[in-house]
Amino acid sequence: MPNSHLRKAKILIVDDQDSKRLALASALEVLGQEIVMVSSGREALRAILRDDFAVILLDVRMPGMDGFETAGLIRSRQQTESTPIIFVTAHDRAESDMLGGYHLGAVDFIFAPIQADVLRAKVSVFVELHRKTMTVQAHERRLRQLEARQAQHELQKLSSAIEQSADPVVITNRDGLIEYVNAAFEQVTGYPPEEAIGQSIALLESGEHPTEYHDQMWDTIRQGKVYRGEFISRRKDGSLYHEEKTITPIRDADGLITHYVSTGKDVTERRRMEEELRVLNASLEQRVRERTAQLEDVNHELEAYAYSISHDLRTPLRHIGSFVDLLGRNHQDDLPETARRYLKIIRDGAGQMEALIDGLLDFARTGRHEMRVQTVNLSVLLREVIHDLDQHHAGAGVQWTVQPLPEVCGDLISLRQVFMNLLSNAVKYSHGQSDPQVEIWATDDDQQVVIHVRDNGVGFNMAYYDKMFRVFQRLHNSVDFEGHGVGLAHVRRIVLRHGGRVWAESQEGQGATFSVALPRKVSAAPPLTLSDPPEHSENTQHV
Repeated sequence: MPNSHLRKAKILIVDDQDSKRLALASALEVLGQEIVMVSSGREALRAILRDDFAVILLDVRMPGMDGFETAGLIRSRQQTESTPIIFVTAHDRAESDMLGGYHLGAVDFIFAPIQADVLRAKVSVFVELHRKTMTVQAHERRLRQLEARQAQHELQKLSSAIEQSADPVVITNRDGLIEYVNAAFEQVTGYPPEEAIGQSIALLESGEHPTEYHDQMWDTIRQGKVYRGEFISRRKDGSLYHEEKTITPIRDADGLITHYVSTGKDVTERRRMEEELRVLNASLEQRVRERTAQLEDVNHELEAYAYSISHDLRTPLRHIGSFVDLLGRNHQDDLPETARRYLKIIRDGAGQMEALIDGLLDFARTGRHEMRVQTVNLSVLLREVIHDLDQHHAGAGVQWTVQPLPEVCGDLISLRQVFMNLLSNAVKYSHGQSDPQVEIWATDDDQQVVIHVRDNGVGFNMAYYDKMFRVFQRLHNSVDFEGHGVGLAHVRRIVLRHGGRVWAESQEGQGATFSVALPRKVSAAPPLTLSDPPEHSENTQHV
């Protein structure tokens, strides 16, 4: 039996004889469905206009409109053309009635006298089929309702999102006439919807763009492409504003463009700030040029002053040295041992003072040297530096270990000075060892190359690291290790001009490692002034 929660199916019995109608109804009562009885074809037609029937039991022989005519009219109606019809006929007319009935679309026949079990079996099949059909249709209706509600919800959500968007949204037809604007459109342009809808989108044109600018936009979107661009538009009050627009063509089911959707963003404030920044940058560039010119003038004056001072200092130093030499040669035997020792101290001090003056001038020239950036093969450069040190006996007895080194971009003369100073230092501070060793290797990545120079010399105390790269600063006694404290200052200044950095690590008695990081690409740096301050750190030196 069908499920009880489903609505009862309706069975239509059409017969002009009361006894036959009642007999049919009595036989079908146990099915528990709703039975409708009519006595003529006309009443049957009226009944099917009101209700939907699971099956129709139709008497063939009826006065006025017989069963065949009634069946033909039922079949002619679209809503009932598939309703099952079972003809009821007498045995003696079975063959002729069956031929006409099947021609009219009958699904079955019942013969008099009626056998209740057979009747119920045939009718119950169509009732069950009808109920299942109704169940499927009910599910389809619920599904359509659910889809409709979901679509309505999505539509409302989309509509709310567009309406509440902080940026202007405009929908036009393919001719550019406005059909929709959101609230943000009114806030930005000053035009309420009732004034904008029906107007051409040219309503916002400011005249600031050439005709070709707008023609390009229309050509793009009419080809079905998305257009992105910036417009200077005019508000209702006549003021101008900058807007970034994205215009998207909308197509119908046939692929034809029917509308355009424009989303915009008011960038007026950003453009104003960019213009202010441009003016400020121009002003700063001018001030930098002026300041650079002033610094160059001061630098020239400082350089001239340094040369002047060196000349003025060298003259009395030469006099001191000359007269000390004369006094020593002419009165060597007349002077006591103490006097001769004093003369030696004077001579050495004058020589050291002259070396310091030369170091200061060399340091000044380092900042003025014009860099010529080129590709430098570090392996070749280091071999040349080591050869020069060996030729001058400074590197004699040193065990050199040089790993393959990469190429870098830089000024060849300056980089030669850097590694000459670093290797000279390594040799100098490791010469007291029984087997002086200097190791050179490199590490690199996409951004920079780092060259390391390690020795096994006396090392230094990291507590005094901040003095390491200052001019005229020394971490060791000049009696034990000659020098004037200028070499590492040279290194720092040159590496600074290459956009790199230099640092050192050490422990006393365990040697030192100096590292130079050079960028892979170097732009020519401007000359430095004598007053460039050094940078310091407790552990590493960033320059």
